Amino acid sequence: MLKKWTLFALGGLGWAMLWAQPQPEPGAGPLYRLSFTGTVDPVVKNYLVDGLARARDGRASAVLIQMDTPGGLLDATRDIVQAILNSSLPVIVYVGPAGARAASAGVFITLAADVAAMAPQTHLGAAHPVSVGGGVVPGGKESDEKSNAVMEEKAVSDTAAYARSLAAAKGRDPEWAEKAVRQSLSLTSQEALKKGVVDLLADDETSLLKSLTGRTVKKGDTTFTLRLEQVPLVSHEMTLLQRWLHTIANPNVAYLLLALGFYALIYEFSSPGIGLAGIAGVICLVLAFFSLQVLPLNYAGLALVVAGLIMMGLDIFTGAHGLLIFGGSVSLAIGSFFLFDRDQSLFRVSWLLVLTVVGTSLGFFGVVVRSLWKLRRKKPVTGTEGLVGQRAEVRGEGQVFLEGALWSVEAGLENAQTGDHVVVVNVLGNRLVVRKEA
Repeated sequence: MLKKWTLFALGGLGWAMLWAQPQPEPGAGPLYRLSFTGTVDPVVKNYLVDGLARARDGRASAVLIQMDTPGGLLDATRDIVQAILNSSLPVIVYVGPAGARAASAGVFITLAADVAAMAPQTHLGAAHPVSVGGGVVPGGKESDEKSNAVMEEKAVSDTAAYARSLAAAKGRDPEWAEKAVRQSLSLTSQEALKKGVVDLLADDETSLLKSLTGRTVKKGDTTFTLRLEQVPLVSHEMTLLQRWLHTIANPNVAYLLLALGFYALIYEFSSPGIGLAGIAGVICLVLAFFSLQVLPLNYAGLALVVAGLIMMGLDIFTGAHGLLIFGGSVSLAIGSFFLFDRDQSLFRVSWLLVLTVVGTSLGFFGVVVRSLWKLRRKKPVTGTEGLVGQRAEVRGEGQVFLEGALWSVEAGLENAQTGDHVVVVNVLGNRLVVRKEA
């Protein structure tokens, strides 16, 4: 009995010692740092959403997003904002370093942050939405203009309401948020602080974390007191694949890959065999279409570009004497300028690149590929095929002298005498079929 009570007492003491241990404070986990530069595209969206999920699973204290962006796609931006708003952790957005910007899509990400900060000599704003896809409403030019104006006004009103609601929810200036959308207003970092669009300015991340010490952030029913200087920092960087995909999700890169892919395939078709050109062409086209699917593509422009490249290739195979090459170059040039939404300056192909590709296409199809095709169609000059059409001299019964050797003749020497000349019309193994020269 004594032994039983002894064990019971030891167990109770163990439980008491366990509960007496100091429990970790809420928000004592690491600080997750995410950063990106460039346009907001689906690659950036997946990176940020995944980073927020990893921070939640890693019991982080907070998430810091450092960005420098000229803007991007509205759909991707909405997904990022939704992930920030639904995150159970405090999310700090920092526009930096000095010289960075948070334009267009960056405004919405900043407004959605629990704490918004900017570095000196940075700016944000110009969040006016633009149409995507270059669609045309049927019904005549005047009807098109009115319908497109109505659709644009609807898009602007919807986006303005979205920005206003984000600002109001986070205690920021909703009037400026609406003007940033409707009037494309921008603010410097000092002006943004005065207007209450951001919460503080910080020279760098170290000073930012110091400034946040003791600040409280409420997320749902939980209140967090930030002490981020005392927690470890976990940098969640883009993977090599994500950085590469983010790089090729660029209008100029997509356009160049599209042109190179067609060049390589047509070069492959104009020369015998399946080789490096065909493989490179397929790879370039796959990468080009990946890039195109995440950009505001104008399908009419894409059709003109593809039609132009195909016409140039057909000129070589059909012998149109340059007519299709000329028409294809015009189609390529027009389609290049309309390949992406003209209203989005971030997603335009450089006119210098367009002129370079069109000029290169004229030279490539007009000189290089045409020469290869002519060589391919040229009559063989070696082997048995090269003997057909050659002139031979009759040297005796059933034999002719050709290419420095005597050949046996299968047929065609009727009424031919020694010294006459005949023409080879066919080769049957090592015997010739000839006809008397006219």
